Amino acid sequence: MSQPSKKKPAAAAKKRGAKKSVAAKTRAPTLAQLKRKYGARAIDGLARAHPDHVVEHIEWCDGLDPHFTKLWLEFTYGGMTGRGILDERKRCLILVGQFLVMEDWEQLAIHIRNALRHATPREVLEVLLQATVYLGYPKIMRATRVFTTVLKKLGRMKEITATQLPMTGRSAKRSLEAERKTWGVTEKDCPRQDELLRKFGWQGLSTGFRLQPSHHHKTVEQLERVDEHFLKLWLDYIYAGMYTRNILDDQTRILCVIGELMVMGEFIQAENHIRNALIHGATPREVMEVVLQSTIYVGMPRFVRVVALVERVVKELGRLDELTQTQLPLPSAG
Repeated sequence: MSQPSKKKPAAAAKKRGAKKSVAAKTRAPTLAQLKRKYGARAIDGLARAHPDHVVEHIEWCDGLDPHFTKLWLEFTYGGMTGRGILDERKRCLILVGQFLVMEDWEQLAIHIRNALRHATPREVLEVLLQATVYLGYPKIMRATRVFTTVLKKLGRMKEITATQLPMTGRSAKRSLEAERKTWGVTEKDCPRQDELLRKFGWQGLSTGFRLQPSHHHKTVEQLERVDEHFLKLWLDYIYAGMYTRNILDDQTRILCVIGELMVMGEFIQAENHIRNALIHGATPREVMEVVLQSTIYVGMPRFVRVVALVERVVKELGRLDELTQTQLPLPSAG
């Protein structure tokens, strides 16, 4: 007796799967249908933000509650994402960091793909790697796997292998004399400045004095009291190492950190980095926009606290008018 063919059931299953796929695509609304249903402004904004999967991005709520979907779309893609205060490169890189913190790997892949339309693969990867400073390495290991999968699908892995830093980093190009001029810390602020430089090496301390003049020396002195061995390792890893890689400019890197800290609900560090972002050229309006854009993803309670924080900091610095005088006009109806 002849054995039944194993190929026929497999072929039939494949055929049924293909039919189901076609049927699903047929049932999915078109872009034109979504515009008629929810308005062109919101759907066009969604298409700009997520050009590869417009329908998939709203199918979770479209069939459940169209009224909610309309409100949500008008707020997000018809409103917030088109404000233009942050350029798309910064906005997308900030989102990559935020979805990493949230451990939403599916959305992280989507936003990595979006960020690659405005930033290089090396810049997107750097957002993930810099996050080890705030999150530790376990989450970043998972995130880099997601990143690698996306890049392989796009055929762009060579852009990573061809842009690696040398093993020694970029420290060979640094000069203590040149960097002293960039410090925001005076000898009055930190009388033990030279002593600390001799004890722990100038590379890490110099970076901290430049980036975080309001509090870096205080942290160093605290850690020296409790564990100076750890302090040396910490300075070399973060301030002499991670913060001198120069793949992301300081301003973009710090804005990404503010977005990540919002998701984490870490408000003390958020204040430090709000001050640092302003020192390194971000405007009060750009810093506030990181906070306002984050409302879409982290909700109102954290947003309310950090809005008050930004307002207080810029008021203390005498720069409140840079917020009050740079507001966008009210959105038009329709």
